[in-house]
Amino acid sequence: MAPFDDLPADQKAVLQLVLRQGRTYDEIGGLLRIAPEAVRERALTALDAIGPADGGDLGADEQDAIGDYLLGQQGAAARAETRALLERSRSGRAWARGVAAELRAAGLVDEDALPEIPADEAEIEEAFDALEARERARVEQQRSSRLGGILLLAAAGLVVAALVVLGINRLGGDDDRDDSPAATQTTQTTQGTVVERQVNLRPPGGGNRPLGVGTIVSQDGTRVINVVGQDLEASAYYVLWLRRGDQAKFLGFFPPVSGSGSAKGRLQGIVEAPSDLSRYSELLVTRETTDSPKRPGRVILQGTLGR
Repeated sequence: MAPFDDLPADQKAVLQLVLRQGRTYDEIGGLLRIAPEAVRERALTALDAIGPADGGDLGADEQDAIGDYLLGQQGAAARAETRALLERSRSGRAWARGVAAELRAAGLVDEDALPEIPADEAEIEEAFDALEARERARVEQQRSSRLGGILLLAAAGLVVAALVVLGINRLGGDDDRDDSPAATQTTQTTQGTVVERQVNLRPPGGGNRPLGVGTIVSQDGTRVINVVGQDLEASAYYVLWLRRGDQAKFLGFFPPVSGSGSAKGRLQGIVEAPSDLSRYSELLVTRETTDSPKRPGRVILQGTLGR
């Protein structure tokens, strides 16, 4: 294999006229005052020089036909015949791809300017396998993005640890405590984070398992909703919603709740409070059966937002 720059000047000129100007062998022959067959010989000799040295079981006539095919010098019938040759000949495809790579490297053609070099059955299957793998990865990435969507403010500079402690302390309290939210109590933390409101979250039918606490928090002009819970069943499909009547707003998925280990049954997440928060009257935690819910499913925890 020789680089394009090492070809004789007449061979380089022919390839440049064919590939950059779209000339035919006949047209170039007229320009150079030589026979079209002489032009073809120069072009094919140049391709043979820059192509792979090992053509496998590819015959000379077959290689010449593939060269004409790559240079766009065949009629419809000859193109169809050469394409059929490429479909059945692994050596032909290898040689054609080697030549095509050298032509692109020399800057004679763009990536998609040459005729298609077909793939064999094994290559097609491999391509489909790769496509399916990419699709699975894309779906998993989207699902992971949804499941982690409620943690978008993890790097917002809020004092999350302090809020988690606050929430956990409220989870284990007396059953007789008033469940109305502390909407009129505003707490200033030592780090400057303001807890504007706290919402006790309980099961719709009452009871003490599971339990949760939501807090509306602001810091430096940013408002978030922080939610913690305990004694929840293991699932990857817990969702936070706002609701008022039959109107509901999806806020995001919680990270999966584990069924074992030190974090067993623990739920925690933080999300930016929407600008229309005041339109809604309830905070909901639901357990869904799909990763793209349109409406709240089974309500696990709920609490009144207040004003």
